[in-house]
Amino acid sequence: MKNAQLYAASQPDKRPDQTVLGCIETLEQGYLFLESLTQEDYTYLAQPHVSSSIGEHFRHWLDLFYAIKLEPYHIDYNVRRRGHEVERNLHIAKQEIKELSEWLFHLPNRILSQSVAVETEVMLSQTHSKEVSSTLERELTFAALHATHHFAMAKVVASLRGVMLDAQFGVAPATATYQRAQ
Repeated sequence: MKNAQLYAASQPDKRPDQTVLGCIETLEQGYLFLESLTQEDYTYLAQPHVSSSIGEHFRHWLDLFYAIKLEPYHIDYNVRRRGHEVERNLHIAKQEIKELSEWLFHLPNRILSQSVAVETEVMLSQTHSKEVSSTLERELTFAALHATHHFAMAKVVASLRGVMLDAQFGVAPATATYQRAQ
């Protein structure tokens, strides 16, 4: 995987926006985390502590990025790949992360501020989807922060398996800023 900061420095005429670099950094964190796991770790169910495997958590946040990539002007977060092989296969997850990183590296900065329609379910008690307005940059930010949230849960599962991880894995950017200031 390309390092986001190294890539940006080597391509000054194609420097990705900071938001995009943040997304790539998040994807890199996920990839490095997967490098520390076995296939058994990836599919382990740590119930009752966490109801989903690491693979299911990864499929979920990868789905958000794929929804954005698939249709960047009408993002449908209701499209999910539950039961997809990425939930069970560590190597597929790593490949998807590489593909998404490459897509982000080449995403034109000029489209980040463009308006997009976002469709998502908004109620737990009944099925009700709502379409709201946003920007591509806002939705990329959401996908990266949501991935970090799932990293924190995956970190719990990994710790129950005895996997030692970097303390910053699963920490949100604003939390990291706060911690640096202490």
